[in-house]
Amino acid sequence: MVEMDEREMVLGSLKGYLAELLESGVDELTFAQPAAGGREKGAKEKAPSTPAGAVPQAPTTPAAPEAAAVLAEEGSLRLEGDPRARLLFVMRGSGFAGEAGELLEKIVVAMGFGKGEVCLLSFAAGEASRAAVAGRIAALDPEVVVSMGEEATALLLDNEAPLQRLRGRFHDLAGIALMPTHHAEAMLENQGLKRDAWNDMQQVMGRLGKGR
Repeated sequence: MVEMDEREMVLGSLKGYLAELLESGVDELTFAQPAAGGREKGAKEKAPSTPAGAVPQAPTTPAAPEAAAVLAEEGSLRLEGDPRARLLFVMRGSGFAGEAGELLEKIVVAMGFGKGEVCLLSFAAGEASRAAVAGRIAALDPEVVVSMGEEATALLLDNEAPLQRLRGRFHDLAGIALMPTHHAEAMLENQGLKRDAWNDMQQVMGRLGKGR
């Protein structure tokens, strides 16, 4: 048949071609490989595997240095009394300890409060920032804050003016009434400052509804 004749002719040609290749020393044929990145039909995509037992970790963002510094400073603040008190004293020093602390306690009692009815926030000299102290005050949320002394007043008001120019009147501290007055240590050194401080405390008493 014609089809058989054609096949025989093709096969004969191929045999002749192969014979010529063998005679010329070629004993292996190299076929072209699929292009890199090419995929066979039906090949499936493979998702990247995770080692057995490995737990995917969520990306973490390192805390800002400023935030870390504020947290460290908050740890240096000392809180005494009732954190829910309406009246908060802020001062440099060791709180109710020592002669200055005893004088402060006498002032608190004279105002009509018990020592445990007010709150005292104290800090060591040079170890607190405005952000740390203001953050603690915001968390306590008192009605009135009394800043005792130059350092506490300058810290809270961000104002380096002399204390004598700032005391005697209320200032606004993020919506909280702030009364600057003399530090108890200064009153021990200069007895004449007690009168000024008492005038300041009378204004605080009036603000809180305490009799004068």
